[in-house]
Amino acid sequence: METSNMKNMVVLKNLPSNLVEEAIVILKSSKKVKKLQKIEKNSKLQKKAPVKKEKDYILKEAEMLISSYISKLENNHEQKQKRAIENYKKYKRLKNYAYLATSIMIIQAMLLVIK
Repeated sequence: METSNMKNMVVLKNLPSNLVEEAIVILKSSKKVKKLQKIEKNSKLQKKAPVKKEKDYILKEAEMLISSYISKLENNHEQKQKRAIENYKKYKRLKNYAYLATSIMIIQAMLLVIK
């Protein structure tokens, strides 16, 4: 296997499933994407219920595992962004507090010198 092909592969192990032990996901060729977008399925396609086969059950199980894995990754990314925003707000508050405390100390020092 070439290393260029291996860059676009992900192996998922230790999955919470009784049927699937390991999943290999092959990603599309790398393209520059401005923003990640979810593709929603058409509601018309979901309404049609085909006859279920045993093979379909295994495919649905694998599909469900991969979609849950991707959603966890997306949730982690969103949480990191929220934490970064919260940390920035705390930084600004602390910076303002430091300026205020410094100015109060300077004023007190000036008042002591005047007396």
